[in-house]
Amino acid sequence: MPAIIQPSIVAASIACLLIIPCIHAAPRPTSPRVEPPLPERWQPNADESRLMGEFEGRATNISPKAQRFPSTPSAESIPKNFSPWWLRGQIQSIGKKTQRENITLEDLYMRAIRHSTQIRVFGDLPVIRETGIREAKGAFDTNAFLNSQFERRNEPVGNTLTTGGADRFKQDEWSIEAGIKKKIATGADITLSQRVAQTRNNSIYFSPNDQSTGRLELSIVQPLIKGAGVGYNRSIIQIAKIDSEVAMSEFIRQTESHIQEIARTYWSLYAARVTYLQKLRLLEETGKLADEIKAREKIDAQTSQIFRAQSAVAARKADLIRSEAAVRNAQDRLAALTSDPRLLPNSGIELVPTDRLVLSGEMVDAQQAAQTALQCRPEINQAFNQLRAATIREKMSRNEVLPELNLVLRGSLGGMDNTDFFSGYSREHNTGGPGFTVGFEVKYPLENNIARARLERRKLELRQQIDQLRTTVDSVLLEVKISAREVGTAYREATAKYAAVKAYSEDIESLQARRGVQPFLDPAVSALIGAEATKSANISQTTDYIDRMLDAQDRRARAEEEFIMAASEYQVALVNLQRAKGKLLAFEGIQVMRGRDEQNLPLLYLEKAGRDGKSAPSGKANTERE
Repeated sequence: MPAIIQPSIVAASIACLLIIPCIHAAPRPTSPRVEPPLPERWQPNADESRLMGEFEGRATNISPKAQRFPSTPSAESIPKNFSPWWLRGQIQSIGKKTQRENITLEDLYMRAIRHSTQIRVFGDLPVIRETGIREAKGAFDTNAFLNSQFERRNEPVGNTLTTGGADRFKQDEWSIEAGIKKKIATGADITLSQRVAQTRNNSIYFSPNDQSTGRLELSIVQPLIKGAGVGYNRSIIQIAKIDSEVAMSEFIRQTESHIQEIARTYWSLYAARVTYLQKLRLLEETGKLADEIKAREKIDAQTSQIFRAQSAVAARKADLIRSEAAVRNAQDRLAALTSDPRLLPNSGIELVPTDRLVLSGEMVDAQQAAQTALQCRPEINQAFNQLRAATIREKMSRNEVLPELNLVLRGSLGGMDNTDFFSGYSREHNTGGPGFTVGFEVKYPLENNIARARLERRKLELRQQIDQLRTTVDSVLLEVKISAREVGTAYREATAKYAAVKAYSEDIESLQARRGVQPFLDPAVSALIGAEATKSANISQTTDYIDRMLDAQDRRARAEEEFIMAASEYQVALVNLQRAKGKLLAFEGIQVMRGRDEQNLPLLYLEKAGRDGKSAPSGKANTERE
């Protein structure tokens, strides 16, 4: 009896092993759900470390200090107390009947984190890709099956041995088969099934009639060459994980670009407001000059001089109109970038930047910046992960070229009885003994064109990814060098524009001072040359003054506008340097967090510490930390 019961015990043990994963995977609504951690940064293998060593060697060849031609003058310094009226004036409201709202760059970051739909779109990509991990694991799911059927046969008889005399063979059969199937990490397909049936027919040779049968069968098909091994069968899961990490790097890249665009637009608004004030003051000064010339129409001003001044006024009005449009365009763009519901529908709000310009020089170590970029840039992380995925796919294709050789193992227990439907099932465990089958399956296409073509394609893709990695590193190092150089260039340009503003302002002050204290012509000279000559001389001096004053005003306005543009570009260059190093989110204190929305779906969101030390999470996230 023990020898008979032993196969049943083995079969039951295997069934338990297959069923346990299903029970373990069942949802537990009472226990809290633990979110998967954020993908960690890739850890390079030996080949990747060799490539990274090559790239780091190139980074060390970058000069840490900015290079410039000997003939290029060195940068001057801007006084710390430099605060002209147009910088002080821009923090005041410049519009009429508008609702003023002070903003800072940090405030805009907070608004974008809370409301930006674009950032939410970026954050959905990684969690969408992460579903592929679970989908890939589905290849190893335990599948239960149940088949039940009734078959009635009514066939003519061509052999008397079929029925023993009747001219037609009639048979009814009821059968039920249930079991579980599972693929394991080695590639083996395991099936455990139980079949019970009851059969009756009109053959005299069928004994006992009304047969109840039962059959317990365990089948294992294990690949030995093609499709064999844990490494091959788990490759799809590894690729899915890599795809999710690539998506996470893309999320960080796009988010940093979005944050950078907010900074760029913020300083564009700052520059546009300052430019508007400059052009408004220029229009007022030109209007005063035109009124002065108009008042001297009956003294010494000619019609051409009046038209010259009036045309300058009209041109500066047109410039002011265009400048106002630039202010409103920048405000609307900030509203769109942040998706702030308070700003989007309200065109009556006047956004007033309150951050101070950074006008001090900053020395940038381009070599250190390049080394930081190699470690932190999401594009390089993406390129290495894509190379790793291509390597895994190439190894899979190498396996698929091999011939298919499977080990087939089958074992069964059978029983039969002539009583009720399930009596055969009970008999299979206490009568007879087990049967088994051992064999091999071999299959190999002679040309094997499909597998060979796939292998060649994977090799080409691997080669392409290596070149793509080198191209990405080249682009990143170039971007770092340009960004580091742009910081120094923008600052030196701003200092040069400051010197121009100072010189042109002094020129106008000198013209105005001479105009106020000197007559057009000395009286003694007027007495000698006569009235007509004096009038001609005064007209000439007036024309010269108008030309010089209008030109001086244009030069000063142009210098002031170029200064504020250069100063705003310097602010943007500082932000762009952090993005080029891949550290913009960390520099701004922004973290990527996990959470769940109102529908309990996973999401990624950003979190930044505010001025009061409190965090500013996304408005749609349940802000539970992992």
